[in-house]
Amino acid sequence: MIFVTIGTGKFEKIVNEADKLAGNIKEKVIIQKGKSKSKIKNAENFDFTTEFEDYVKRARIIISHGGAGTIFSLLEKGKKIIGVANLNRIDKHQEDILEELDKQGNLIYCRDFNLEEAVNKLKKTKLKKYEKPGFWIDKEIIKCVGY
Repeated sequence: MIFVTIGTGKFEKIVNEADKLAGNIKEKVIIQKGKSKSKIKNAENFDFTTEFEDYVKRARIIISHGGAGTIFSLLEKGKKIIGVANLNRIDKHQEDILEELDKQGNLIYCRDFNLEEAVNKLKKTKLKKYEKPGFWIDKEIIKCVGY
């Protein structure tokens, strides 16, 4: 199963492309569409759910918006991810995050919204396991404060 998540906002482009993908492949596609108003024809879908983690566990592939919270949570769970940046955001942090994680080999960054091509690329790619960086800010604060 391919699970698509866009977070809490609107992201019509990815929802529409995921629906198109569902119509072109045999694998089941489930879309969490948030506040998007797109009319989905080919995939099971819902706005929000309390069973989000269950969908994540069951998914073979997750197609996700580039929000840091979602992306890093999925990486820590060892999921195969195709990341898509929401270009309608004011800042471009999603692009930066996805670009770097793609470069490191942790996920596939789908820049052109061609989800079928990205799924096919992922099938041929061995992703690197994400290694969560150590947390050190507390030590730096203590050094600065002088304790």
